[in-house]
Amino acid sequence: MIHALLLFHAADYFVYRGVPIGFQYEMLKELEKGIGRKVSIQIETDANNINKELLGDNFDIITMDFIRSGFLLPLFELSLPHSYSYPVLVSAKSAVTESTDTILVSGDFSAILFFAKNSPYNDYLIQRNNNFSTEELFEKTDNGDIPYLICDYNQAITLLPFYSNVQILDKAGPQFERRWLLSKKNVQLNEDINHWLLDFKKTSKYRRLLQKYFSQESSFLYASFAKRDKGDISKYDAVIKKYAQKYGFDWRFVASIIYQETKFNTDLTGKGGSYGLMQLMPATMEYYGISETDDEEANIRAGVQHLNSIRKSFDDIEDEEEKLYFLAASYNAGRGHIFDAQRLCAKYGANYQKWADVAKHLLLKSKREIVADPLVKSGYFPGSHTVKYTQQVMERYAAYKIAYP
Repeated sequence: MIHALLLFHAADYFVYRGVPIGFQYEMLKELEKGIGRKVSIQIETDANNINKELLGDNFDIITMDFIRSGFLLPLFELSLPHSYSYPVLVSAKSAVTESTDTILVSGDFSAILFFAKNSPYNDYLIQRNNNFSTEELFEKTDNGDIPYLICDYNQAITLLPFYSNVQILDKAGPQFERRWLLSKKNVQLNEDINHWLLDFKKTSKYRRLLQKYFSQESSFLYASFAKRDKGDISKYDAVIKKYAQKYGFDWRFVASIIYQETKFNTDLTGKGGSYGLMQLMPATMEYYGISETDDEEANIRAGVQHLNSIRKSFDDIEDEEEKLYFLAASYNAGRGHIFDAQRLCAKYGANYQKWADVAKHLLLKSKREIVADPLVKSGYFPGSHTVKYTQQVMERYAAYKIAYP
């Protein structure tokens, strides 16, 4: 497992229409496929907290732009450059440039570190505001509350489609390399990462990512983001919240389950006859007193009731976050297969209350000799889909918690 720390950042990671996206997020997902090792991504919203992790030993990769100081450089290795950026001056379209104006930068803005001594904006009063992110300053600029800000090009080009009254005026500093910070202890891993970066940057997939996120002609940014959602995961949020609160769930976890099942599309029917937003099986719908003719609210209500029933089967798992992995897995596979995997865990000395251990034993249920074990009461099961399903639900849930506090 590779542990990566990623900043919630307009260009590199954000959630749109229920889906985590962003340049560095996709780069880490490509790294996972490229070197064949799972990458666990932790999202951080505060750049100051990432600064603190520079002195720790919790992560193999930290995604952050920083000044190459003599104090910090001995603490970690630097990857090969994964991309490039440069500072830009951004303004409201109605703003008039005057040398006396103050130009704001946000607390999460790092490109100021790369300002050239001969930058034309060095004569301006550059004021860092740690209370606002770059995106929040973009909104203030769009509303006419502030005339100018400086941010890096990558953020600016991602945010421009959201704000019709904002423009990039000028390049404000030199191009700089963006690199990952790597742990010194991982000599072989760091070598593998750099070899992968060297190869991946030659591919058409890499070129498409650059075009997707950093081109002013990006059809992805302008077609997909032409209308920005404000604070909603889906049009069913109010209903999800209603029943999540009734049964004591975080509504964002329920929303992640629904997205995984149907991407909030109604009237879908699965291969086994599952139906509706939460893809309930016919027997489950009958148990909770609904049918295919009932509306979306009834389907959500029954789905949350079903999650509540599943949760009661895992009362012995004290860690509430850990328990959610078991709920997601059981919602997909059924409790019987998860119980089988737990019993196999206990038999082979693993922790049956830790999803990471249970997932490994769930995968074993596709092997004939394991299925023949008397502990396996629910029979054969190809568990790889459920393991992937669960991981995606929980990663999306983590993203929702940050994006929709």
